[in-house]
Amino acid sequence: MARIGALTLLLALGCASEPTEAPTSTTSGSEELPAAPTLTGPEARALVADGAFLLDVTRADRAAESFVEGRTNIPFPELRDRLAEVPRDRIVVVYCLNGRGSPRAGALLQAEGYDVRVLGARANWDAE
Repeated sequence: MARIGALTLLLALGCASEPTEAPTSTTSGSEELPAAPTLTGPEARALVADGAFLLDVTRADRAAESFVEGRTNIPFPELRDRLAEVPRDRIVVVYCLNGRGSPRAGALLQAEGYDVRVLGARANWDAE
């Protein structure tokens, strides 16, 4: 009888530790998501002038440094939870301060069905 009690306890503890939501990783096992297309500063400015959604995925504490008029800032770690704020009916141009987070954000958005282009670093916005 003690064995049954111990087994029941182990099963209950195992179930209690299982996640209740789907994983939020941008990878499938060790497989990376395909990269989203990239673009240059002039191409990004032209798309935004034509109505594309400009998304800055820089951390909130550094967002002032990555400011571009008309952008929406959603830090990369919050992006999956805030996808409803990103319009699906427009091209999304994504960038970040240093260029490291925007390719990951672009891959995530592309995997979620968005039409996305990656600018990379904020400095690329001003580049000719």
